[in-house]
Amino acid sequence: MHILLTNDDGIDAPGLPAMRRAIDPEHRVTVVAPVDERSSCGHAATMSERLAVRRLEHEAFGEAFSVGGTPVDCVRLALAELVKIPIDVVLSGINRGANVSVVDVSQSGTVAAAREAAFCGIRGIAVSQMFRKGMEVDWARSTQTTAVLLPQLFDVPTPPACFWNVNIPALNPDEKLGGVRVVPLSRDQIPLVFADEPVTTDDTTAYRYRGFYETRRYEPGTDVAAVFGNEVAVTPIGIDPTHTPSLDSSLRFRG
Repeated sequence: MHILLTNDDGIDAPGLPAMRRAIDPEHRVTVVAPVDERSSCGHAATMSERLAVRRLEHEAFGEAFSVGGTPVDCVRLALAELVKIPIDVVLSGINRGANVSVVDVSQSGTVAAAREAAFCGIRGIAVSQMFRKGMEVDWARSTQTTAVLLPQLFDVPTPPACFWNVNIPALNPDEKLGGVRVVPLSRDQIPLVFADEPVTTDDTTAYRYRGFYETRRYEPGTDVAAVFGNEVAVTPIGIDPTHTPSLDSSLRFRG
């Protein structure tokens, strides 16, 4: 199997080699990742500017490509230009920080790379590692958990126009993983908390987001509930956002 590995934290982020170590050595892996961090870029793609691509030897995984663009740019360039051998799976991550709920998934560059794979008819899997303030990410543990999940995600039938979103909980060294749960995305909003900050002009006010991630609301049985409950959340996500019931509503428009 030929796997394309990318992320949104940048080619030098620790989650990328953590993901590489989780992949069985029998698989061929090509790394194409952003040159720098592109977190929360959503499904942004570079359409009118040049994309600089550098072929390099990376200490963790050998030959790789760094791209001066977004995760979606990385996937598109890999499929169209950089990689000549057909790609079977696109893996994105391991991201530092959870990507749970409709809100997170909409803005996540990590998730966007897996979504782009699904757009192209290729199996896509996004993996993210939740972290808590004041706690270091145990990347070795992230690798171990991902290594157990990947073969199962490779084998399970993936519905057409669908990809997988995986979130690993943040655990203290003495905590045990509570299991793996296949769950829907939470629809609850993140805490909308902003603090104003000083600025140098009288007619401008500046704000910085100050919401505390772990105080967010969530419904039981959702992906947020799973990771907050020390479980791995696995969610199949469709790529068609059409609200189909409304197509059959009584609403009619005059031409």
